[in-house]
Amino acid sequence: MQLTPVAKTILIINLVFFVIQYLAEGLTGSDWFTNMNALYAFGDPRLLPHQYITYMFLHSGFWHLFFNMWQLVIFGGAVEQTYGPKRFAIYYLLCGIGSALANQLCSYFGIIYPAAVIGASGALYGVMVAAAFNFPNVKMYIWPIIFFPIKLKWLVAGFALLDLSNGLKGGDNVAHFAHLGGLFVGLIILLWWRYSDKRRSHFSGNTYWTHASSTYDTYDKGDQSSFADKVKSAFGMGKEKKKADMHVVNGGSHTADYEYNQRRKQRNEEIDRILDKVRTGGFDNLTEDEKRTLFDASKR
Repeated sequence: MQLTPVAKTILIINLVFFVIQYLAEGLTGSDWFTNMNALYAFGDPRLLPHQYITYMFLHSGFWHLFFNMWQLVIFGGAVEQTYGPKRFAIYYLLCGIGSALANQLCSYFGIIYPAAVIGASGALYGVMVAAAFNFPNVKMYIWPIIFFPIKLKWLVAGFALLDLSNGLKGGDNVAHFAHLGGLFVGLIILLWWRYSDKRRSHFSGNTYWTHASSTYDTYDKGDQSSFADKVKSAFGMGKEKKKADMHVVNGGSHTADYEYNQRRKQRNEEIDRILDKVRTGGFDNLTEDEKRTLFDASKR
């Protein structure tokens, strides 16, 4: 469990907001700081644009803050290491904003009673679903709530169902639909990233120029490359792919180029499949043949 740079920054901002909230309101005896930065329902005259960000850094007390930051420490590092600091920061904020909008829409349509909302829970539900999305079979204990190991995918599904059930019941002063909104928005973003990353890292069809340009572009995107691209680069395969494209453009007959490209395409597709398997189940989950394929690719 490692506290990565963006996760650490988010933790510090939450602590700073909590100290300001405690001191400012303790000294003045009023809730002016919370009232100014909490999120209000659509149509409420107190609703201001900055509240879509500030509400997720406010908390109603020490234990509210503690459990949210505990969740950030557990899941934030793994998600940030998977997607990188920039994507993680954007993802966290979008999940928080999505959580806010979901809660406002539910109050607008009369599903819940309109009330001011504070807390990082919606954004952190997005972080939690991202951890389950990338590491679904990791087993966890949640002391003292769960005394047996449970896979992360089932844990998140259980939390989602519990929030839905309690949200429909109502009456407990918890923004359950804000939690679900953060989870849902996070899942949409994760699916879009997976789709767009696969589009960047896979070419389609057998067109000569399409093949050459699309695969070459994939390795010119720097930090925007997909998780699989980065792992392939670590094995020394990014340079080979550029070299192969130069061979396609400058090579001999179209027949020889086509056969060469087909063999390379099949090899890269097999490597992509193995890397996806590493991502979901870990290196130890590979067969000996798959490990040998990765090892051979690293020497090319």
